[in-house]
Amino acid sequence: MGLNPFRSVKNFFQDLKNAPEGQYITSAAAPTQLPSQESFNLPEKVYFLETSARLSRNFTHESLESAEQKGAAPLPPRPVKKKRKASVLDALVRAAGSRWTLGVVLLLLVVWGILGAVFGPTDTWQVILQDVSSIQAYTSATLLMRQQNNNTRSLLQRICGLISRSESNERMVRSLTPEQRAQLRASTQKIRSEVVDSLVHKQDVFDKISNGVAKVTGSLIALIIYWAGIIGWVFSGLPLQFSDTWQLDVNTATALEITLTTVFLQNIRSAHDKHLDKTVQGIERLDTEIEMQLRRMTGDMTPNPTIASEPFKLNRWVKGLDIYAYIIGGSVGVIISAFVFGTWILVGDPMEFDDNWFLIIGTYTGLIGFIDGFILKNVDAREAKLAMKHFDKLLAQDTRIFALIGVEVPESKLVVKDSLNIRISKTVGRWVESTTASWASILTVFALLIVASAMQWTETGQLLCNTPTMIIEGFLLLTLIQAENIADDKKRVTYDNILNRRLVLDKHLAGWGGADDYDSDGMSFDEKDGVVLQTFKVNGEDVGMGGTF
Repeated sequence: MGLNPFRSVKNFFQDLKNAPEGQYITSAAAPTQLPSQESFNLPEKVYFLETSARLSRNFTHESLESAEQKGAAPLPPRPVKKKRKASVLDALVRAAGSRWTLGVVLLLLVVWGILGAVFGPTDTWQVILQDVSSIQAYTSATLLMRQQNNNTRSLLQRICGLISRSESNERMVRSLTPEQRAQLRASTQKIRSEVVDSLVHKQDVFDKISNGVAKVTGSLIALIIYWAGIIGWVFSGLPLQFSDTWQLDVNTATALEITLTTVFLQNIRSAHDKHLDKTVQGIERLDTEIEMQLRRMTGDMTPNPTIASEPFKLNRWVKGLDIYAYIIGGSVGVIISAFVFGTWILVGDPMEFDDNWFLIIGTYTGLIGFIDGFILKNVDAREAKLAMKHFDKLLAQDTRIFALIGVEVPESKLVVKDSLNIRISKTVGRWVESTTASWASILTVFALLIVASAMQWTETGQLLCNTPTMIIEGFLLLTLIQAENIADDKKRVTYDNILNRRLVLDKHLAGWGGADDYDSDGMSFDEKDGVVLQTFKVNGEDVGMGGTF
């Protein structure tokens, strides 16, 4: 079937219309873990066991196959993992956040600095960095937005998966008899230290250095130094008569800062995400064991439910920002970038590649980057709140399980009390991440365009559009690094609390005394040649399962 351009355009605008809600809506069902050597999902309303007896650790898919061959009901299909369609843009996001990319950028900046020292800091030398930095920063805005949305969507899916399994666990605990719950409550088992040790992920030297640099770069001291430099530059304009060279100097300095912070922000986000991903994988492994133990106790084979995320209700102003973010963070944003850069190169020859031609791309990317900085901050803050909303839902779900067993929920760890540095940073962050600030940035750009047009887009007019916006963009990127630091600290504490709750549940489940000697209707035990044979009624057929002892 060929490509239908009209349908593609129609689908794009439909996706664009649904973007504010659609990009935050996801769902997940934790893979149903049956007490067997391999897991499989059962279709709804089909129960293969005719008894509520506890299942055996050696209950296998092959055991059910033998029953099927004898005329029993057909087996549920084995799970097939769906491969996610690869995205070129997502591959670029991963590459941009790699250590190699950070290393290459640092090397190129060192080379640029050496060339300036050898041949002198000419205007051309400065403009080259500004243009390259502008293009890089403009591209990074697309990659940062995409990275931000991907991370949030992945996080929401993970939380929904944890809630899914927690709901099943609550259902199974609720089905236990009062005597069984009392037995769980009276457990004297110790928390498995080997599980805790296995979840400790050591950071290498590079990660430790990166985290240290991130703490310093996003600190209040860094912001003070940044603005002190800007104020010093303003006063230096008096002896330099506020010349174009004076404006070029600050543009070069901010271009250097923007290049470093955008690349570093992508790298530190990627590193934090990988670290937390390993932690969540460990939590999910422990969660799986808890589910399997409860299924052994109850014989419950109901699949884990599908849990959907619950995005916030958005007003029209926020929806407008999300539509912009959807465009910038998607393939359309890449197409727009390619078109702009291609047009800029084409007009270079008619303009004889003069200084104004060099400034054009810097002016465009400076204005757009100014808006992108505010919207990145706005979206980042809202996505962080959305994630915490779902973490709270998971906590409420877990709390009900503890209440059913009759044990206290482990005391939650708290993030270290905010220092003066963090409190001031949060106050500044709340203003720049507001919806009002984002729309104010758009109005500011329109005002600058009007002024530059009145000045007939002279070099001074372009620098007027370029300089203030780059200064603000550089500041916003520093606040984004601080926001990433704060969010990462909060997530680590949250995951520690989730892990502690599961370790306590695992401790109580380990104290259940009926693991291998429980008997009930529909299940019998025989001994033969050192093998324990257990027989279940599966769709009317006896199915034997066993293991050596």
